Amino acid sequence: MNKRTLIKSAVGLWAVCAIVVGVSRQLVPSMMPAWDLEKPKEIQPAGWVNKASANDLKSMPKLRCASAFIVDNKAGEIVFDQNAHEVRPIASITKLLTALVFLESGIDLNTTTRITNEDAHQSSKSRLRPGEEYTVRDLLYAALVSSDNRAARALSRSAGVSQAMFIARMNDKARDLDMDSTHVVEPTGLSNENRSTAYDCAILVNASLKNHLIRHMTSCTEQTIRPLNRRRIVALSNTNRLLESDLKFLGAKTGYINDAGWCIAARALSPEGSDVTAVVLGARTANQRFASLSSAFHWAFDVVSSAVTRN
Repeated sequence: MNKRTLIKSAVGLWAVCAIVVGVSRQLVPSMMPAWDLEKPKEIQPAGWVNKASANDLKSMPKLRCASAFIVDNKAGEIVFDQNAHEVRPIASITKLLTALVFLESGIDLNTTTRITNEDAHQSSKSRLRPGEEYTVRDLLYAALVSSDNRAARALSRSAGVSQAMFIARMNDKARDLDMDSTHVVEPTGLSNENRSTAYDCAILVNASLKNHLIRHMTSCTEQTIRPLNRRRIVALSNTNRLLESDLKFLGAKTGYINDAGWCIAARALSPEGSDVTAVVLGARTANQRFASLSSAFHWAFDVVSSAVTRN
């Protein structure tokens, strides 16, 4: 074999390899994280900021909460981390996982279920009365818009499996999403044993919002539902009061119990098109929760747009 033939053979072999690699990349499922871009390879220490410059940090508002996490979804980069891997109770943020697992069960959303006395037991505030029948679609509205605990319990009973199996599916889903620090024991968030981190909650928010129904329900300000066996209307108001602010939410879920403090996990867009997820856990008051989230989003939007300009 002469030199020219050897060169042609090598070039041909290189071309075949390139084609095979290209096809493989299309065929092998991408292991993307829930914010659609590459998940950081290492757990960053608390306070680590990948994207913000030193000047950005000077303008960083104080977030009055136990832990927080902010990520730029388009770049897949951490913008801010404040104790984001600290495991804490997450209260009703749990309901995002409940809704996601319920919807994946494939139950017809026109299926009806009755609110039971067990659903109502120590359920905190609710406008849903024992004996009333609702479609599971309306129960999803109640659970995600007004954070109704009776609705979340009824949903977990209506998924076609036992309560224990439903909770197991919630934990399996958390593992599937790489929410490695998350574990739940019931579907409402009332238990302080439903525990996660700000980091994992950001994954959960973004995974949940890929479902158009969850996205719609967690971003609507109000909704009316009605029991099928009663002549009355139930008005639901969203627990996220920032929906009336200048922020454009793709979705959000609030939470509160004593052990968790005031919590919220949300995703929003800036007028310039920045796409940011922010999580605030363990604020001392509802006002501090919303003020911290609003400050986090506005600061992060500035950081993201500044980084684009610098690049």
